[in-house]
Parts: sequence; C-alpha cells; structure tokens
Amino acid sequence: MKIILLIGKICSGKTTYARQLPGTMLISCDQLMQTMFPGGCGEHHDMLAARARSYLLHLARQCAEAGVTPVVDFGFWTPELRREATEALSGFELDWRWLDVPDEEWHRRIAGRNAAITAGQADPSDYYVDEGLLNKVNSLFVPPTAQELPGLTVLRD
Repeated sequence: MKIILLIGKICSGKTTYARQLPGTMLISCDQLMQTMFPGGCGEHHDMLAARARSYLLHLARQCAEAGVTPVVDFGFWTPELRREATEALSGFELDWRWLDVPDEEWHRRIAGRNAAITAGQADPSDYYVDEGLLNKVNSLFVPPTAQELPGLTVLRD
C-alpha cells in the first residue's frame, strides 16, 4: 500500500494540495497541534510536535494497512525528519512529493495567510508566521534531493 508524504515550507500549499487528492486521508501535524494547543505550546512545541509526528506516523501505517491512502502533511524540513518517517513507515511504498514554491510566491502566501488569521478567516490549523517562525523555517529547511529520496516528485507552483 502507498503512503504519500508531502515536503515543503509553511505556506507552500501542502494542505491545499492534499485536500485535492481523491480517495486519500489527510494526516496533518499542524491540525493536531492546533487542535490540542490552540494558543500554542511555547517552549514545549518541538517536543510535543515530535510526539505528535510519532503518533501520526503510526496512524498513517494503520490507514495504509486498512486500504486507505494516507497523505502525511508534516513538511519534512530536514533529512533527519525524512529518515525518521522512512524508518517508521518501512514496508510501505513511500511516495515523496516536494511542493517547491518560489520565494516571491511563498512570501505572498505568508502575507495572505497572516492577513486571513488576523481577520479571523483562516483555517484553524494555520499558524501565524511571524519573523521568528520565518527565520526558523529558513534556517532549518533543507531541500530534498533525488539521491536522498529516489523517485521524489517535485511539484512547482
């Protein structure tokens, strides 16, 4: 059974893309974290996000075993996170897809999301992207390569 895994920065269109895939189930770390901690979880965020990812990777396995194609929407910013998922999902066909958005478009999307959040019109799982989060994303994101992930599909907007 196949599991689709989406790579991309915040606001690259992963969730929007995932929702358009017929016959799949979206598994989103952001949705779980925002549901559990709507006001954020401060200094505990990274630890709690790691626990959420572990649980959700297990859920993805269960979905695939039940015949449902899961779409894992975590971002997978680093090779370490991609290795973690590859190991946790061993035995399944992993379909890695990178939503590669040009910087100008990415910044436009961030501004649009932030405006929607400020106006109370955003999806409840959307994070406000302040300067600190923007810098964190830019410092941590390592683009995947075909050598790292054979069969990687690159989707450019």
